[in-house]
Amino acid sequence: MPGWGVIGERVAGAATVVFVLLAALLAGTSALGAGSHEAASPTSPSSPREERAAALLLRLHDLPLGYHLVGGSPEFPIGGISCGRIDPADPKPKLAQFINRYKPIGCLGLYFRMYEVAGEGPYPLVVGTGAIELDSPEAADAALGASRLLISHATGDELPEEVMTSPIVGDETRLLHWTHGDLFTEAEESTSWLVWRSGNAVAVVFIAGESVSANDRAAIELAQRQQKHLEAPTPYTPAERDDTEVALENPALEVPVHWLGRTFDPGAGLTRLRLADAASTTRHSLVEPRLSLLYTDRLSFDHAETVALKSWTPRQWTARLRKKGLPFEQHCASSHRLALPSGRAVIYAGLDPGWRCRETGPKVYTALIRFPGVVISAETQSVCDRCFGAAEGPYNSFRGMATIARSLEPRAQP
Repeated sequence: MPGWGVIGERVAGAATVVFVLLAALLAGTSALGAGSHEAASPTSPSSPREERAAALLLRLHDLPLGYHLVGGSPEFPIGGISCGRIDPADPKPKLAQFINRYKPIGCLGLYFRMYEVAGEGPYPLVVGTGAIELDSPEAADAALGASRLLISHATGDELPEEVMTSPIVGDETRLLHWTHGDLFTEAEESTSWLVWRSGNAVAVVFIAGESVSANDRAAIELAQRQQKHLEAPTPYTPAERDDTEVALENPALEVPVHWLGRTFDPGAGLTRLRLADAASTTRHSLVEPRLSLLYTDRLSFDHAETVALKSWTPRQWTARLRKKGLPFEQHCASSHRLALPSGRAVIYAGLDPGWRCRETGPKVYTALIRFPGVVISAETQSVCDRCFGAAEGPYNSFRGMATIARSLEPRAQP
């Protein structure tokens, strides 16, 4: 997902993998392998049945601060919540019988932890949530009975192990374990799936981490929070799912937050941008940015013009230059210094690495902005299903970069 999941390549990649695995339960494609048939990609809730299922999900505000609602991938650009007909490829006879008889429709979501806040919790690395509503308790019983087979389509056709659990959520509960290596971290990871029935509904909480006992505890606690939505469902609105500024509220960020606001509309021929994504990290890396912001002129993979802002501590920046150099690649770049009221900037104009210095190629403009306590890089990108590189729009210019540098301002604390 070039230019879009700025939570880091490994984190974004792993989250997308799990999202596609879970989406396989809805989309009719086989996880971890080729499916026997194709089906429509899952989408955000659109029909009344899908909206009712989405109302049963665990909400972003049910989790502690620091979680990001994973928004799919170019194949599944669904805005964080996936809904559709449950139709995995090549279901076993018992599961096929259930699907053919009840034709269930469900929704799911996936939350990925960016950081922790001391004193809150639980804090598993990954939290998945899913729900379906059926026509009767008998149908829901059948769904619960088929749940182990259904989940196997998200675990490489491996049946998860069922274990005993004493806490009961709703009317009946099943606790399942599955172990997977090197999906989110470099260690073997355990996953817990708590599935339960409540009246006509069946719900699931998925937890991924390194400790089985911690996963189980988190699954039970978060399932109890989700159960409140099964008992009193309300629409899961886009405003509730909005995690755009979560990264900016990281208490261990170590850099002052400078941004262009939720929307940026400088006029004078420069297009309106909106904040599309943000990520922060508390890892003690001396080369990775503490904060990343992605602004875009449209939330579309057809063709989007974006501006990426990355923030480092001054100590990080010194180490970054020593180990890796500037965070963007340009050949034969010239530079122009720009004075700011509370800082300074350098705007670079060079050639894409594919061009030689003596050739007349398209110019690429980038900027480095320094404020007290932070160094910020700015670069543009064009994103579409077949392209990724410096933007073709108006921000890829000296005026565009200068406008960004002059418009950055401290974010007020909420």
